[in-house]
Amino acid sequence: MYISDISIEGYKNCNNKSTIKFNPGLNIVVGENASGKTTIIDAIRMVLREPEVKYITEDDFFKSFEREEEKKNICIDINLKKLTPEEKITFLSWCNADFDAELHLEVEKNPNFKGYYKKTIWGGKSKSSAFEEDTFNFIDTIYLPALRNAEEKLTNGKKSRLALLLKHQYDEKEREEELVKAFSDFNEAVISNKEGKYEELSKTKKDINAAMRDSMGSVFGQSINLQFSESTFSSILQNIKMVFFPHIGDVDNKKFRDIAINSLGYNNLLYIATVFAELEIVNKNNSLFTVLLIEEPEAHLHPQIQSKLIKYLKQMTDDKKNLQIIVTTHSSVIASSVSIDSIIHIVGSNEGIESTKISDFGLSDSEKNYLNRWMDITKSTMLFSKGIILVEGICEAMILPALAPKVLKSYNEKSEIKLPSTLEEAGVTVVNINGINFKYFYPLFADLEGRGKDRLPIRCSGITDKDPLPETIKDENGKDKSIEVFPIESDSIESGNEAAKLCDVINETNYSRLFVSPLKTFEYDLAMNNNFSLMAETIKDNWSKGDEKKEGVKKECLRIKDKGNKYENDDERSGDAKYILKHIDSNDLGKGVFSQFLLEKIEAGNDINVPEYIQEAIIWACGGNCDEV
Repeated sequence: MYISDISIEGYKNCNNKSTIKFNPGLNIVVGENASGKTTIIDAIRMVLREPEVKYITEDDFFKSFEREEEKKNICIDINLKKLTPEEKITFLSWCNADFDAELHLEVEKNPNFKGYYKKTIWGGKSKSSAFEEDTFNFIDTIYLPALRNAEEKLTNGKKSRLALLLKHQYDEKEREEELVKAFSDFNEAVISNKEGKYEELSKTKKDINAAMRDSMGSVFGQSINLQFSESTFSSILQNIKMVFFPHIGDVDNKKFRDIAINSLGYNNLLYIATVFAELEIVNKNNSLFTVLLIEEPEAHLHPQIQSKLIKYLKQMTDDKKNLQIIVTTHSSVIASSVSIDSIIHIVGSNEGIESTKISDFGLSDSEKNYLNRWMDITKSTMLFSKGIILVEGICEAMILPALAPKVLKSYNEKSEIKLPSTLEEAGVTVVNINGINFKYFYPLFADLEGRGKDRLPIRCSGITDKDPLPETIKDENGKDKSIEVFPIESDSIESGNEAAKLCDVINETNYSRLFVSPLKTFEYDLAMNNNFSLMAETIKDNWSKGDEKKEGVKKECLRIKDKGNKYENDDERSGDAKYILKHIDSNDLGKGVFSQFLLEKIEAGNDINVPEYIQEAIIWACGGNCDEV
């Protein structure tokens, strides 16, 4: 079985009922800070009675930031599905008519005179139905907190995770008694000094007792004895400590060191490994179902270890069908290391948590395979963004963030609702998809084929080229010949870009828009928007010196620059835009190099005119109204 969903109401940031769906096996919950990731984890811990879950306090009840609002009761509901025949029998008192298990927790908002809040838990549909507390013994809930002190958890003491693991290893009472007897015999042999080998210990005991007797007398004095620790099973386990050596497989006890001098990252790994070892034992014992909850496993771990760890978690869930793992993360490394079907995206609001399970999108195998291959560390940052701008190439990816401040400033001067002043401040990510394969990406944000309503609630702009169809003319022999088109604004242009055909359906959705260049390509349209002089100067300044032909390019760019964007006719404008485009894309310069130097000029204060479709894409992704551009 597995947790299929949890509903939370009245708890922390959930005023209205918020329902979060999960997958069997591995779940990666992604979302920005304060979106509700910890709320979800803590809610599961409370219902499933994770051993270290804290008591409910007044601060756990929902409080509105905008208005005075009376606290509600906390209500948390968990549904568990796909029960095996054995699980249906074991969890019968929790099952509904469909033999899906239900657990419900209600915490009343009024505390008793001691300050405790009354909690009621029940299984199945009815609050008054019989409920067997012992059923919890068949579920193991293991929790790794985000801000964990790995060193504290691994050192000896009552809170030692190592002691808990050792306790799981002893599943027979006789084996516990053997350990206690061995420790007690050793303790007695040393402290009692039966063989006369430990005179220093005996003398210390006698000296303390003598000093007590001399100072306090026989009436008020007390006697002491010495021992290593209590010889109980629990105390023995709590006094065993972990040491480390930086390489796997070393057995020389002289080389090992105390974990207090180990790095934070590796202590974190040792702690996680201890939990994994505990998990192996738990699965072999009485538990029918195990839930592993991990918050921010990336803490103190470098990217390669993050990736290896998350893939190991996936392998664990593949091997153990009674194991469900729920991970919360801010790490784009982790998000890019798993199948996109494992990702649960959440967004926090004033009223609760909006959750989206990507596996519910009904993506085709080709779409999922493409996205899984494409979703590297950089591009997976879009899952953590407030807005996204999808672009075709490196030029748009580099230049758009520099154009955004001008666009946003102009918008804010006209609009009553003010937007942030930069893409970074707005939480908007520009993602280069390296081509026109928008059909693979938009299904994450827009329902293109009526396969379902839910999509990621992130504003997504796409920018694509017009790519006009070539014109057919007759050559000198009367045969048809295709020529590339360099249009002007008054031309009637038919697009040859398949992606542009998606505009109608995309632009009707809640979160997505696709903006098409009105003429040809980003670079061509940028020039035609009266940026001839700046772009020609950029080419000239960075064109390599050489033969007469190369020097001719520099002279031509200087001629275009000196025009100062003043033209007598559109054909002349189109001709210069064509010249600029051809030399940007030449082997002697290249779009990447050109973009870098154009960016430097913009950042140095050179003015640039932003095409309207680029303005609209920026405004939409930042949360604005494109009609106000």
